Amino acid sequence: MSASGDRFQQIDTDVLVIGGGVAGSMAAIPALEAGLKVVICEKGKVLDHCGSIGCGVDHYLTVMDSGPEWDTPEFLLKHVPELTDGIVDMAVAGRVIHEMPRIFRKIESLGVDFRDRQTGDYYRLRSFGLPGTYHINFDGTDFKKHLGERVRKGKATVLMRTMVVQLLVRDNRAYGAVAFNFRSGEWTVIRAKAVVLAAGDVNRISKNASGLAFDSWHIPYNTGDAQAMGYHAGAQLANMESVEATLTPKGFSCQGLNALVSLGAHFVNKAGERFMFKYDRKGENARRAVIADGVINEYLLGNGPIYLDCRHLPQDMLDRMEHTLQVDRYTLPAYYQQKGVNFREELVEVSVSELSIRRSGVYFRGSGLSVDVNGETAVEALFAAGDCATVSGGISGAAVLGHIAGEGVVQRIRAGSGALPDPDLRMLEQIRAQSEAHLQQHKGMPWKEYEETTRQTVSDYVGVRRDERGLKLALDTLRALAVRDPQLRADDLHGLMRVHEAQNIRMNAEMMATASLARRETRTGSSHFRMDFPNTDDANWRKFVIVERGSDGPVTRTLSTDQPLSAAFSRGNVAAAA
Repeated sequence: MSASGDRFQQIDTDVLVIGGGVAGSMAAIPALEAGLKVVICEKGKVLDHCGSIGCGVDHYLTVMDSGPEWDTPEFLLKHVPELTDGIVDMAVAGRVIHEMPRIFRKIESLGVDFRDRQTGDYYRLRSFGLPGTYHINFDGTDFKKHLGERVRKGKATVLMRTMVVQLLVRDNRAYGAVAFNFRSGEWTVIRAKAVVLAAGDVNRISKNASGLAFDSWHIPYNTGDAQAMGYHAGAQLANMESVEATLTPKGFSCQGLNALVSLGAHFVNKAGERFMFKYDRKGENARRAVIADGVINEYLLGNGPIYLDCRHLPQDMLDRMEHTLQVDRYTLPAYYQQKGVNFREELVEVSVSELSIRRSGVYFRGSGLSVDVNGETAVEALFAAGDCATVSGGISGAAVLGHIAGEGVVQRIRAGSGALPDPDLRMLEQIRAQSEAHLQQHKGMPWKEYEETTRQTVSDYVGVRRDERGLKLALDTLRALAVRDPQLRADDLHGLMRVHEAQNIRMNAEMMATASLARRETRTGSSHFRMDFPNTDDANWRKFVIVERGSDGPVTRTLSTDQPLSAAFSRGNVAAAA
């Protein structure tokens, strides 16, 4: 560690990981095992409990190669085009699926127990349109803790309560980042031979049923930081037009839909009709995107409210459901109790969650930074994994692509990285000055007001029903909002972190609206529904919409899905792993 000017600490390392969740921790592990120095920057307080599953997880998707034909990578891969409506990077999805059994065993070796505690075997279930029982239902309360322990034993340097505000890039090669600690106010410049972006999806981007921005289905602190920084650094993004929503108990946003549908719950409308089979032959076992779209359509038809019905389930299934539902959100049983609701004996009203830019309600098609089969982006030595990348599969997707990216980092560094550039001190001071100026904007615009304007705009014009007029109105509003960036007010260091989050959320909303305007069709139901182009158009639109930085903001181009997204990269790729 050394000084970089009078106002910055400088850390030199081999690998910088931005985001300490599952993808970030899994990326750090192979780098540490290769003897590399690793620094992790994380906004949370404790590495063992940060990220989307910091409090636990109740399911894990994996191929296990256990014997049956369906339990092989080759079988699942045959179904991926159908699962993703043809918009998927098959090269990267194939790498992820083939690596699933190996990474699953590795996670088990770290101490995660996937087995059912009563039977001693894996409790595997079918859900979300998958062609086999790939989901393991288990008590993953300590899942993240085991990953955190492995990272700490590897002697990684972990900077908690740290907000990364800008990547350092020279000649299309990443060499670090600039960050500040929002408790101490200390600024740090971190130079690295490779950088991994693993800061998750984009939440707090639309309004939700409760009206409370932080009452979100997924972790509300995932605010598109990786996507925004990657965009500004020159990386390419794809599938940003595709959004995701889920079903949650009315008044309480939480995960758990997977457990509900895989264990046999039904959804009924106000007439008591079990309606999901109207929208998909698999009923409640359809893809998440179809389930959410079905409920949205029922509300639009005047058939709401919509209810969860578990009354037909046997007692042992209800017991399992009650246990696993509290793994993701341990306060859920108390909420039901306080509301006087007994899901074993009565219907439970549900609502549609807020939107997130994540993976559009399907597996293996992510929305975010385009990566190659090693997890590397269009910017050399800049990698991405997890829900900020274009191939995603929930927790297992984050774990597998995170590990792939970590191995890709090792490969990239061993191929030769050269001397790390010296950061431009004038640029560093400018970054810091622009950031800290928000602390002096005593009469400026509060970050909450700025965010609320973004959420209202997205909900009104870029939500589950879109058209050209609304999308153009959204872009006008979002761009006008960006002009007010210098006026944003931060009352303290924590507020300064929120200012940066708010700017990242707005930037992602602009990219989402830009990509949505470009894709002149409807695909995957409410994930991208253009009222002025209500049909899916495979002839003209079975292609990726790529978003990248232009001279005046985001611009788009398209690429046939017959090619991997890396075909659009201009850098030289490290040879693909075998």
